[in-house]
Amino acid sequence: MSTVLQERARRFYDLFGVSVPVLNAPMMGVTTPAMVAAVAAAGGLGVLPGDRLTAEELRQAIRDTRALTDKPFAVNLRVPAKRENTDNEQSVHEAMSELKALLGCPTEYVPHPITPFEDLFDVVVDERIPVVSVSFGGLREIYADKLKALGVKTIGAATTLREAKVMRSAEVDAVVVQGVEAGGPRLNFEQPDADSLVGLMSLIGPSVRATRLPVIAAGGIMTGAQMAACLMAGATAVQVGTLLLRTPESAAHPLHKAALEYASDSSTRLTRVFNGRLTRVIPNGLVEAVEESGVELADYPSQWRVMAPIHAAARAQDRDDLMPMPAGQGAALARTAPAYDVLSNLVNECRRCFGLKD
Repeated sequence: MSTVLQERARRFYDLFGVSVPVLNAPMMGVTTPAMVAAVAAAGGLGVLPGDRLTAEELRQAIRDTRALTDKPFAVNLRVPAKRENTDNEQSVHEAMSELKALLGCPTEYVPHPITPFEDLFDVVVDERIPVVSVSFGGLREIYADKLKALGVKTIGAATTLREAKVMRSAEVDAVVVQGVEAGGPRLNFEQPDADSLVGLMSLIGPSVRATRLPVIAAGGIMTGAQMAACLMAGATAVQVGTLLLRTPESAAHPLHKAALEYASDSSTRLTRVFNGRLTRVIPNGLVEAVEESGVELADYPSQWRVMAPIHAAARAQDRDDLMPMPAGQGAALARTAPAYDVLSNLVNECRRCFGLKD
C-alpha cells in the first residue's frame, strides 16, 4: 500500500510541484496571502480565493502572496451560472430592510457589485498563476483552452460521482470531491441540493475509479487519521478549511473563531440564508429568524448581493448573531497554532498511521 501512496504522491508532485498532498480551502474572507504562503512553506499547495474581489484586489492579493513565498500556489475562481436567476432578490431586500436600517446600512437597494468572471480570469492569466481551481462548474471551452495552451494546471470540484465525471470530461488535471461534512458553500452545479449531500468516504472511491484523475478529498478532515483514511480510500490529496480557521493567518472574525472553540458534533448545519447556496455554518439568530419568517430566498449570487451589507456591518459591529460563520463538521478540532505547524502536524500524524517516521 505504501508503494501505491508513494506513486500518487509523485503524480501530485509532477502535476503541481509540491511535496505534501495537502491544499487549503479557498475560504473567501478567511484565507489570506499569509495562510497561502504558510501552506506552501509546509510543502502543500496554497489556494487563494478570487471570488468577491475586484480585479485589482485579486491582483494585489496575488502579489502579496508572492512577496511571502516563491513556491507555486493556486487561485480559485467561481464559475458563474449560464443564466442568473434574480427572482426574489427585491423581496428579500424588502424583508431585510428593517434590519439593514438598524445596522446603518443604506435602505435603498443597490445590488452589491460582482466582478465579471472574465476580468478575474484575465488577472490570473496576466499574473501567470500556475494552477487554477474552479468551483460551481467547469470552465467554458474558451477559458479551458487558453489555460491549457499556457501550461496552467486546472482543478475542478464535485459533490457527486456524476459531477466528478463531468469534471473528467472537462479535462481538468485533478478534482476536489466535497463531502457533505464540509464547511462553507456546497459546490454542486449539475445536481440539486438534495442530491449533493453525499458523505466524503462514499464519494472518494467511486470518483477515483470512474475518473482516473487525482482525487482531492474535502470535508471535515481535521486529523491525520482522517487524512490517512482518505488516502487509503483512494484519494491522492486532501483539502482542509475549518482546520485552519482559528490559526493566526486566518482572517475569520474573532467571534467566529471563538464559536469554533465551543462547537460540538451537532453545532453546524446547512442553510441558504447567507448567500443563496446551501452552506454549512454555525447557525445563529439571523439564520433562525429568516428561516422562521418564511421569506422565499433568492438564488446565489442574488441572495449574497442582498445580504452582503449585513455581513459587513455584522463584522464591523461584532454581531455574531448576524454574521456568517461557515464551519465544517468537527469544528471543535480547529487548531490555534500557526498554519505551518497545523499542517506539519497533520501530515506527521498521517505518516504515523502508515508506520512512517515524521
